[in-house]
Amino acid sequence: MKKILLLFLIFFVLLSLFPHTVYSDLAEEQKKLEKYKIELEKIKKAINDTTINEKTAQALLDSIYDEIDKITSNIIVIQNKINVVNEEITAAENMIQQKTQDILQNEDQIKASINLSYKLAAISPIELLLTGQDPDTMNQRIAYLSYISLSSKTILDKTKVERELLTQKKEDLIKNKEYLNQFLSEKWKQQEVLKEETAMQNKLIATLETRKIIYTKKKSEIEKEIEKEKALIEKLIREAAEAGRVLTTGLIWPVKGPITSYFGWRTHPIWGIRSFHEGIDIAVPTNTKVLATASGSVTYAGWMTGYGNVIILYHGSNISTLYAHLKNFAVKNGDLVAQGQIIGYADSTGWSTGPHLHFGVYLDAKAVDPLKYLVQP
Repeated sequence: MKKILLLFLIFFVLLSLFPHTVYSDLAEEQKKLEKYKIELEKIKKAINDTTINEKTAQALLDSIYDEIDKITSNIIVIQNKINVVNEEITAAENMIQQKTQDILQNEDQIKASINLSYKLAAISPIELLLTGQDPDTMNQRIAYLSYISLSSKTILDKTKVERELLTQKKEDLIKNKEYLNQFLSEKWKQQEVLKEETAMQNKLIATLETRKIIYTKKKSEIEKEIEKEKALIEKLIREAAEAGRVLTTGLIWPVKGPITSYFGWRTHPIWGIRSFHEGIDIAVPTNTKVLATASGSVTYAGWMTGYGNVIILYHGSNISTLYAHLKNFAVKNGDLVAQGQIIGYADSTGWSTGPHLHFGVYLDAKAVDPLKYLVQP
């Protein structure tokens, strides 16, 4: 990367003497590279968004599975309750049937006792005496039969009450069973809905996975294209650098205005001490457009103590230019600029007594007099 950047810088130093077609080819390839980078960022974002959506869908699917498990457990509990109710209904029916048989038996016994009492009562006392039987004993037998009949009647009434209670219990159990069956039906429906939702979520996850595979493949393709563009740009710059041309046109003025402070020793306007002024000050109004004096690369665009907002351009051949006290920037670090391109706007940021542009030229990292390099207006 550093090697490519260095070649860029060399190219722009030589730009003023290169054929226009070389610059056009390089600019076109640079535009392609930037487009690929923008597309790559979009693809990366799409992959990230797809991954997030996939995780969200998977979390939702897991929660649906948990809900299905809970409903399945509820269904098992309800079915067990229904089985218990069925057993209780069967037991009640058996007991009702038994009570019905008991009632019939008691009714038959009561009828038999009553008939026998009538028959015994129909025998005259004289007949009993003639046959040697005691009428009092006969009366006791009749009374006993009456007791049996009364007792059977009591048992019969009790049995009927018990049968009615059992019948009511059976009806209650049947209603409870109907409620449980209705509840069970609702749970089955809920389970079916959740299964449909599960199928949809699985389909969505599969779609997202497929989409991510496509995005990943596209990302790989774009990365390959970026590498190709970088190689092509490096080739164009190398070919230009190998032409062996040198800068002969000089630097254009960054702004137009009177020089208020020249290069060299001076009394500092703020601190009042003698110091070396590494450039020239050109008086201009705030917001004056500041131009790149030659084609190059932005190596720094930011704040610098004393100088305020600063832009430094590198033009190759160890030549750099500095533009200070700017209001704001029109370029950023790493940008490639052409000669005469607007790079910022003048102001009085940093240590300054008023709006102006401090312009400096550096050769081999050493300040030199800018007037030796600026083309005379």
